Amino acid sequence: MKQQIFWFLLVLTGGSLLYGWLNNEGKRSAVEAEQELVPDFIAYDLVRTSFDSAGSMSGLIRAQQMSHFEQLGQIQFEAPAYTIFEEQQPKWQVSSDHGVLYPDDKVVLEQQVILDNLKSGELFNKLETNQLEYLFEQQLLQTRQQVLISGDGFAIHGQGVEVDLVSQKLQLNQHKGTVYRHEK
Repeated sequence: MKQQIFWFLLVLTGGSLLYGWLNNEGKRSAVEAEQELVPDFIAYDLVRTSFDSAGSMSGLIRAQQMSHFEQLGQIQFEAPAYTIFEEQQPKWQVSSDHGVLYPDDKVVLEQQVILDNLKSGELFNKLETNQLEYLFEQQLLQTRQQVLISGDGFAIHGQGVEVDLVSQKLQLNQHKGTVYRHEK
């Protein structure tokens, strides 16, 4: 009987130690994962100006907050606004609630994305969507989401768009409808 109680206590103690060790390992990996998601640094009220090879202003980024994640290789923005210049004059401004800059020179903007044409007399004045990807090298904006394109006297509803900022061409993937209005 004493031998059975001894073995029972030995198994119970071994099981308790094993459970405590496994439970502690799970907590440690959760803490490590939590630490990975902490940004390396945060900047508030950020303003960053970029210049082309000739020294002319080519872009201006403003954001309420920027969080830099070295391990993820990305920068996250809150309320970003990116102004694109042409011949030292502001040409386009794209803004949203959130944005993520990836190391392959693209930014993905999400929630209430608005592309404003800052020059008058152009084909369209504004493009609105919920998600937009901007490829810096190609100067290309694209999305597969619902879009609303508005200009002087019209509004176009569609699905997916590609805007080439260099050639000034806009390609709507699927046309859902257009509303024309007479303005005086």
